[in-house]
Amino acid sequence: MRRKKLASMVFLAVVAVFVAGCGGEQTSDSSADNQGGADQTTGSTEQSAASIGDPVTVGNVQWTVTKGEWSDVLVSERWGNDEGNFVILDVDLLNNSNQDLRLATPFLVLVDSKGREFEPDVEMNAFHLWGEENMFVGKIEPGTKKQGRVIFPIESDSSGLKLRVGEAKFGSNETRDIDLGTLPKAY
Repeated sequence: MRRKKLASMVFLAVVAVFVAGCGGEQTSDSSADNQGGADQTTGSTEQSAASIGDPVTVGNVQWTVTKGEWSDVLVSERWGNDEGNFVILDVDLLNNSNQDLRLATPFLVLVDSKGREFEPDVEMNAFHLWGEENMFVGKIEPGTKKQGRVIFPIESDSSGLKLRVGEAKFGSNETRDIDLGTLPKAY
């Protein structure tokens, strides 16, 4: 019963995040965001991927993956364990825009060497990451950085993982890739 109640609250939060993300326009000076002369508007396919620890600017936001690991179980004292294959990333998001941002799942996707895409599971993130640790909780005010974690369920045969990050506004297809290399197992 508690899980259904929490799942309902999570669903309402996701709807609120979607509605908040649809409002307002952010302005971007794309020439200021260009790094190394690469054309940011062409998407991630024509740019070299950054690595863990490298800041990546997309539009008015800056992403940094500070740590990554994989696990075959997610442990929660309150909600029980989830078994499977998961990638857990520690992420920093710096809001360089002039308005509040709320992170939504379409803004970050794991892509494996076979081209399969894996979005974060909002329910798993709500059950296993508490408070500010969950990147999908709360807003990120202009000029501030949010640090947290994101959980992605993946296929057992996934390899060559890259995190594809977006501009953090709906309607934008501007992305960059962050190469995750070989991730250690969480203990």
